[in-house]
Amino acid sequence: MIDFIKIYTSQKEALEYKLKTKYDDTICSLNYLTNEVKYPCRKYLENMEVKVTNTSGNIRNSLHKFHNLANYKLDNNYTDFYIEDIFGALNMLSYELGENIDDYKVTNLEFGLNIRTSLPAEEILKNNFAMFNFDNYSQIETFKGKGFYKQYNRREYHIKYYDKAKESKPTLHYNLLRAEIKIVDSKLLKKFGIYTVKDITNPNSLKSLFTFFLDRVEETNIIDNLNDKDIPLEDKHIIELGKSPSYWLELKQNKSNSSYYERRDKYNSILSKYNLLTIKEEVKSLLTQKFNELYYPPYYFETG
Repeated sequence: MIDFIKIYTSQKEALEYKLKTKYDDTICSLNYLTNEVKYPCRKYLENMEVKVTNTSGNIRNSLHKFHNLANYKLDNNYTDFYIEDIFGALNMLSYELGENIDDYKVTNLEFGLNIRTSLPAEEILKNNFAMFNFDNYSQIETFKGKGFYKQYNRREYHIKYYDKAKESKPTLHYNLLRAEIKIVDSKLLKKFGIYTVKDITNPNSLKSLFTFFLDRVEETNIIDNLNDKDIPLEDKHIIELGKSPSYWLELKQNKSNSSYYERRDKYNSILSKYNLLTIKEEVKSLLTQKFNELYYPPYYFETG
């Protein structure tokens, strides 16, 4: 659920003292001419990078992997990460640091869920995840043949989908799609009520974050294969043409806003008419089920 985090404190003196006194392997920069110890000072707690500069203390990396490494010596994040695991990982991080991190400010936060889809993740990513909000993806990568992902970047966040089964080590022998959103603007985090570390597990904040995440999935253009569906040729042509981001870009540049959005609405209606949104509905339903499973009562969500 919660994965990558980036947090900091401007009151870094206590953290710096505890790092240097508790861990002999804390590494600081060194002026080789004068042998003067300089900043930054850095220590890794499992995968978590703890860095002290002359102005702040910073911690970053995957909280999910930290939990698995610290508890099971497993360097992965394809397992389920329950709400109590998040609490446990944050408490363990505080314990290892000898420092209460509850009031550290949160600047980046990643929210992700792993779901078992009926079809292989790479297959549906290549064939069915056509666009994001009628625009081309910002990044499409293959992990050097060991996976596949599509990502769309906005200033405040990045939304990413990838084949978790192939990306994992060892490769998993079941279909696993990961969908995640990385909030890279602290102003957006504050809209969810997330200011500091203690807010990460706040029920209302998680509810708002998941709702925002699911809205971005709704914006993703996930279109079923036409196959042998009984669709008139004219509508088939419209459906295939509409899978192209360049088609929508040209419309946006040459038509009025009202005409452009009217055409989008009509396209979505055609997809619904011919039942071409079943993969999208499956993804949304599985994400909702998984969130409910990881964060059971008091909050349950429904897809519509």
